[in-house]
Amino acid sequence: MKKIILVRPPRYLWPFINESDNFLLPLGLPCIAGAIRQNLPDIEIKIIDCPPLKIGWQSLGRMLKEEKPDMVGAAEEALYCHEAVRLFKLAKDIDPGVITVAGGHFFSWMVEQSLTDFPIDFIVRFEGEETIVELIRCLKEKKDLSAVKGIAYKDKGRIIKTPSRPLIKDLDSLPFPAYDLMPMGKYAPFGYIWPQSVTLEHSRGCVDRCNFCSLWTFWGKQNKTDIEKGELDVSPAYRTKSVARTLEELDFVYKNYNRKYIIWADPTFNVDLKWTNDFCDGLLKKNYKDLHWWAFLRADYLLRDEKAGVLGKMVRAGLTHPLIGVERGCTEDLRRLQKSVYTRDLVKEVFLIFKNKYPQVFRQGTFVTCLPDDTRESMLSLVKYAVEIDIDYPAFHPIAPVPGTFLYQEAVKNDSLEEKDFKKYDWSTPIMRSKNGLSMDELSKLNMELNKRYILYRPHWLIRGLFSPYKHKRGLYWWFFFNTMRMIICEIRDIVLRRKKIAGTTGFMRLKKPGWYDN
Repeated sequence: MKKIILVRPPRYLWPFINESDNFLLPLGLPCIAGAIRQNLPDIEIKIIDCPPLKIGWQSLGRMLKEEKPDMVGAAEEALYCHEAVRLFKLAKDIDPGVITVAGGHFFSWMVEQSLTDFPIDFIVRFEGEETIVELIRCLKEKKDLSAVKGIAYKDKGRIIKTPSRPLIKDLDSLPFPAYDLMPMGKYAPFGYIWPQSVTLEHSRGCVDRCNFCSLWTFWGKQNKTDIEKGELDVSPAYRTKSVARTLEELDFVYKNYNRKYIIWADPTFNVDLKWTNDFCDGLLKKNYKDLHWWAFLRADYLLRDEKAGVLGKMVRAGLTHPLIGVERGCTEDLRRLQKSVYTRDLVKEVFLIFKNKYPQVFRQGTFVTCLPDDTRESMLSLVKYAVEIDIDYPAFHPIAPVPGTFLYQEAVKNDSLEEKDFKKYDWSTPIMRSKNGLSMDELSKLNMELNKRYILYRPHWLIRGLFSPYKHKRGLYWWFFFNTMRMIICEIRDIVLRRKKIAGTTGFMRLKKPGWYDN
């Protein structure tokens, strides 16, 4: 084996953000490439990240023919798993002898289906840096594959799943991601939300058990897991790099690639108070100019951080855009979702702290909608709650129980998945069947109604943001304003042209095929 190519295949665009903001750096690919390069220096490793480079399927096919790789790898979530499958078919059509390796969320869980229905030779399950290196060595040396922990493959028609690989204890031991193999200047060069961004992580895993989230289960301790047989036994596991290592990575991308907007990929950035405090101290000492960052933050930990004086330090160090999982306004709903300690008043207090003490911060929260128990009234009450906590932008998303979540297991068991095509698990399309007689069309229209009510019925909120004295915040409001106008135009156009709507949504919400997709 001499050459390996890792690929993020072409895909459709999220229509409500511009193309520049659509594709963040996929951190998994350079992490895997870095591990291969460090441990197997005799192998040539390349990455083809199609979306930011606008490489379509025809061009990708020509590149694979020219490169003649011995192995092609891709890692995907449920929404884009079909694009990875298309890649593997393309690679096999060009060279039937090429080894295809799948990883990431979808393939790690859906082993039986993937190896039975798709042209996949190996699946690297869950955390992949150590596993992929050992797999390649075994293939090169023709050793017993069953000794490689954390993989799945077929042997004489029989599917083999090897035991789970223990989690990497020391994340500092991992090599730097291979940023030099990525088109670093192509990530959000003209972005409104994440301008000149880069994706970093300081930790893996989470400390909570939200039943709709696949992040904590993917990075968790796998006890007994075979979701295709109804088994999902995972324990939360949280690990972090040292402050020094994290600052080193940030310094590297800031100085070498002029990346001034950090997207933290951590499921929960602010788990460890001491780590956050020490990290912010180190960041402030570096005195970077125009450094901003976006992060998933827990509301209960934010209250702790504020009382300890660390939240203000986070803001001074660059926290510009926190994303807080509000989810619901009813404690009973929160407990159904396994949000362990959240309450309505707790979340409200956090948003008021940001509003009153840190007005320069853009306050965004996510809300999950279209739950099986939802009624029209319970859905519309989310708008009232968003107004009550005075959020800058509430993101109302129909819940999408993807493989690897406890909600997916429950939905399969109860046969409550109305939509089973993973291409529609886009957090814009209702997926689960209503217990209260609401159709998918009605749920979708209700979800659109939430966005319209918050955005269109609060002109003072919009005007306040459009003329905010804070540049980044003002830019985001203008971005939301333009998208609101696009949403209205799309809806009017659909009505005038009598276009068929998809589950009640307008063209504004559908994933959009870019012009370069087929080229």
